[in-house]
Amino acid sequence: MTKADSPEPREKAPSESVLRKLRIPFVRRATVKFPDHEEEVFTIDVGLEGVFIERRDPLNVGQEVEIRFAFPESEIPVQARCRVAWWHPEGAPLSSKSLPAGAGLEFVEMSEQDRTRMRLQLLVYCRQHPSVRRFLRHWPQAEREGDDP
Repeated sequence: MTKADSPEPREKAPSESVLRKLRIPFVRRATVKFPDHEEEVFTIDVGLEGVFIERRDPLNVGQEVEIRFAFPESEIPVQARCRVAWWHPEGAPLSSKSLPAGAGLEFVEMSEQDRTRMRLQLLVYCRQHPSVRRFLRHWPQAEREGDDP
């Protein structure tokens, strides 16, 4: 077996704690399901804990919605029940990055198969972009409901 044929060394994969905080760019169409209608939105970034969606009209923190989106090269959508964890109004400053108006959706229920696919998507991205761990993308602590600022 040559060096080129050998599997990726394990140390190149981010630790579990890094992986749980990691947010990767993920601009894709998604469908958000509300109790009375569905709405097409764009995702901006995604991680194991949730997804940020672009949306001009505010959502209430704590509101529950469902989201459905597909990964590149897959027609099978990921589906999750979510809680609106925070709302970002248009033009409001953030210390870690720049975002359009939208909502941070926390995954509260997702199939194990979809969680596994999500984890694999993050690991693939990390292999393709090794410097990503320097730019952990997470929700602002002050915006998280129930957390102390």
